[in-house]
Amino acid sequence: MKFTIHVLCALLFCTYTSYDKTDPVKSTKVDALNKSGYAFNVKVSQINSNYSEIASAMFRNKLVIVSSKKIGGLGSGVDPKTKEPYTDLFCLDVEENGSFSQPFLFSRILNTKGNEGKVAFSPDEHTVYYTRSERDNVLNYKLYKAELKKNSQGKWINETELAISSDDYSVENPHVSADGKFLFFSSNMKDGFGGFDIYMARINKDGSIGSHVNLGGKINTESDEKYPYTTDDNKELYFSSEGHNSIGGYDIFISNRKQIAYSKPRNLGRAINSNKDDIAFMIINGDTGVFSSNKGKSTNAYNMYHFKSEMIYKDLQGVVTTQDNKILPNATIVLLNDEGEEVERQTTSVDASYSFKLKPYDDYEIVIKKEGFEAYTKKLAPNTFPEKSVVKMEPKVEVSYNTVKH
Repeated sequence: MKFTIHVLCALLFCTYTSYDKTDPVKSTKVDALNKSGYAFNVKVSQINSNYSEIASAMFRNKLVIVSSKKIGGLGSGVDPKTKEPYTDLFCLDVEENGSFSQPFLFSRILNTKGNEGKVAFSPDEHTVYYTRSERDNVLNYKLYKAELKKNSQGKWINETELAISSDDYSVENPHVSADGKFLFFSSNMKDGFGGFDIYMARINKDGSIGSHVNLGGKINTESDEKYPYTTDDNKELYFSSEGHNSIGGYDIFISNRKQIAYSKPRNLGRAINSNKDDIAFMIINGDTGVFSSNKGKSTNAYNMYHFKSEMIYKDLQGVVTTQDNKILPNATIVLLNDEGEEVERQTTSVDASYSFKLKPYDDYEIVIKKEGFEAYTKKLAPNTFPEKSVVKMEPKVEVSYNTVKH
C-alpha cells in the first residue's frame, strides 16, 4: 500500500514584497489601486511639446510616435475634433540611458495630409500596419498595410487598404504580437460590447489578416477599450479602458493570458493612471517603456512619460518533514509553470527548508520528491496559496503477499 502526503498549516507562506502606499512624490511606491504585480517609477519625457505625443511602436531601434507637431510635417490646418494640427508619424532615437532624441519625420510615404494613427510592424520589420483618417471624416480610421522595399532605407511600397476597413466604423491602434501571428486592434464595429472593443485576428503568410474575434467580456465593457499591447512572451495584455471602474477617463490595465483566455483586468495604479486619460502603454526594453497622458494639461494634448517597472515577487517558503515531524533534508523541490515547464528546482537544505520567488499572477505547480517517500504535487493558483504549511511526507510501504497452499 502507498500513502499520500498531507499538507498541514505551519510554515509555507506567500506574500507581496513590502511596499508602502503611494506618496505622490515617491512614484515607485505601490498604492492600493495598483493590482498589476509591478511597481512603477515614472518620469515625464523631455521631448514633449504643446502638442500631443503618443507612443506607437519600435522600428530599427527607433521609437515611432504619433504627434500633431508640425516640424517637417505635411499639410496645414487643424483637426476640428482635437483642435490640434493633423497628426503625422515621427521617430526618435532611443539613447542608452533611456532618453530620446528630438523627433524627426518618420516617412514621407506613409505621412499624408490626413490624420496618421498608430502603426505596428511585423517581427522582421518588412511589413507595416498603419491607420489613417481623412480630413473629411476625422473620426473614421481605416487600416492599411505596406511592405518595405528590399535593401531600401525606408521606401514603403504596395500600400493596401485591408478588407476589415469600413465607412461604417473605425479601426484603430494596431499591434502585432511578438511572434508575428496575431494583429490586435480596437474598433467600434457593431455587435461588440459597446463603444470601442479590442479584437484580434490571425496574420496570414502574405501579411493579410484573417477573420477577427472579439477578446470577450472580461476585457471589453460597455465603455471604450483601446490601445492593446502584448508582451514578448504574449502572456500579458496591456490596454486602456474607460470601464473596469477606471478612476477617470482612460486608465491603463493589465490582464494575464491563461491558455486562450484572459484574466480579469487589474489597474496599474496611481503612479501611471490619473483622473484624465492615460493611454498607449508599451515596453521598449525589458523593464522600461512609455505611455501617454493628458494629465496636468489644460488642453487634451498628450504628453509622453517614461516608466521603469519592478516586479513585486511573492515569496514561497516551506519545510519538508516526515509524519512524525522529523525534517527531511535533500528532498527535491521542482517548480513548474502553467505549461508544465520547469522554472526552477532546489534541494532542501540541512533544515529541510526551501524558498522560491514567484511572479504574483502566474499559475504554478510544485512537485516534491524524496527517495523512500511518496511524491507530492500541488497546483498553486495566484493569490490562493496557504499562509503556512509543512509538507509531511509518508514513506512508501512495500506490501508482500504469501501464497497459501491448500
